[in-house]
Amino acid sequence: MPVSRTEIDRIRSRLCDGTTLPRPRLVPELSYGRHRGPARPQSRMAAVAVTLYHCPTQGWVIPLTLRPLNLQHHAGQVCLPGGRVEAGETMFEAAFREFREELGVDAKVTTFCGQLSPQYVYASDNLVHPVVALIENPGVWNPDPVEVAEVITLPLTQLEAMVSEPSPGSQNAAGSFSRQVPGCFDAKFLGRQVIKQRGVVTDRGEVDQLRFRAPAFTHQKHQIWGATALILDQLAQVLHSFR
Repeated sequence: MPVSRTEIDRIRSRLCDGTTLPRPRLVPELSYGRHRGPARPQSRMAAVAVTLYHCPTQGWVIPLTLRPLNLQHHAGQVCLPGGRVEAGETMFEAAFREFREELGVDAKVTTFCGQLSPQYVYASDNLVHPVVALIENPGVWNPDPVEVAEVITLPLTQLEAMVSEPSPGSQNAAGSFSRQVPGCFDAKFLGRQVIKQRGVVTDRGEVDQLRFRAPAFTHQKHQIWGATALILDQLAQVLHSFR
């Protein structure tokens, strides 16, 4: 069922009414210090733009970016446009400056909806503040190739599938859902998890590999997980409360 403008307006009301937001569920394993627990006091402040605009063919959509493989942090991952908050900037100003720098177009904001819950990203030591706004249809993208390999649009109707719970017979890429890892759905209503590796240094100074599972959903053959999935899941739950 298409998402109406009335439901979009209710998102703004929900984000601004002061009540507790639903807790994001797509949490990776080994999440304490990554997406749960306090951020370091010296962590960098960052902001991302969670923007919605109406597309004639897809309805309401959210623009995402695929990061190039040669970047130091989050290479090859699907992200929301955003980055570090500079001195003197508000979260809103930082998010939409980064939007312009990454996507090559100005976000013509029509309605500022508020903010979702901050997410601490351990890998880059950023405390990320998601800023939600409605924008005009930006037309043709002109992404910065240094920061963006591809612009991806995620229809809000597909994002809503994330709020559903997996049925007992649902399976992920490994064959079954783990009770320790929350299930989720991709755009085709199929559960998915991704296996990730991170380099770690042992007490003896040796480099090793740490493997962990993370809930993910798939859109246009891209796996979306980590902080981006957590932010989008919270938005989907807010929208679902009106449906």
